[in-house]
Amino acid sequence: MLQRYYLRETLSLYVMGVLLFVGLITTDLLSSLSGVFLRQKTPVWEILQLVGYRLPNTLGIALPLGLVFALLVALARWIRQSELKAAYAAGVPPRSFIWPVLGVGLVVAGLVLWNEGWLKPIAQERFDNLQYKIYYGSEPSGVLTDQTYTPQGLGIYYAQRIFPAQKGQSGAGLEGIRVVEPGGAIWSADTGRWENGAWVLQNAYRINPDGRIFTEAEHPLPFPAGFQPKAVSYDALKMPDLQSAAKADPAARFPLARRYSNAAGALILAWIAVVVGLSLREAAWAFIAVIALIFGYWTFWTLSAQFARFDVLGSYGAWLPNIVYFLLALVFSWRLAR
Repeated sequence: MLQRYYLRETLSLYVMGVLLFVGLITTDLLSSLSGVFLRQKTPVWEILQLVGYRLPNTLGIALPLGLVFALLVALARWIRQSELKAAYAAGVPPRSFIWPVLGVGLVVAGLVLWNEGWLKPIAQERFDNLQYKIYYGSEPSGVLTDQTYTPQGLGIYYAQRIFPAQKGQSGAGLEGIRVVEPGGAIWSADTGRWENGAWVLQNAYRINPDGRIFTEAEHPLPFPAGFQPKAVSYDALKMPDLQSAAKADPAARFPLARRYSNAAGALILAWIAVVVGLSLREAAWAFIAVIALIFGYWTFWTLSAQFARFDVLGSYGAWLPNIVYFLLALVFSWRLAR
């Protein structure tokens, strides 16, 4: 009974918490781009579109953080009105509140994963295109420059330019191609095309490690199937496309790991919020805990991205905030069980 009562109160506060964080993040977005809007005389409709396209990204942050806010604010009221003490005095163990909260956290984690994997990428691509139009007055050309891929076991693939596939063509166009095979042989070609599962080099020549040179009018080189080049960030690729990209490009592995980490983070944040809240004896500390938990998680989340830039922990760095908070949740859970 008490558990259901706590969950009802938490869910009503959860809506408020999500809206609060959506408002704060949207305000930050508008303030950071206000100078561009004024300079480019951006129509109000395009500004509203930009905010709408950014909403899934905002929800990816607001959904888990709003849960921390709701869980701790609800417990703050219970502490202030001595309801938590009364529950303990009646023999209700603290751990009985944890399992229902973990169930809610699991539902939120599923929503975050669906948002990260499918909804957010669609909106992110539209956001990037509209932002480019606002900045430069035209749509992006779709041409990629200086692209390097290192598919596992296939060597190094480089193209100076990659052009979008045109009607009637079997794949994207390639220019300025260099491929280094695992054995050391180097393929070069001025032009080629990117077909599904291969780079097809035209008028290619190969330099063997012993210095001998061979030429071919057309030569296919294997490349992981399922990954097609797009002039968008990895954040704008749907989950299946990003998984295919991660097989060909190590730079895609951190964004992929971060999507799973963000979803798992919702569950871990729910866990640590409830065990911290149940450990408190003063309502004021619950509000401090809201700030401390959110600020701490955001700090580790940002730090992991910096590690990825310098390839310190690889894709495993995406799990840094979750590992830290998982260990903290274990400590507080152990204290409650004593």
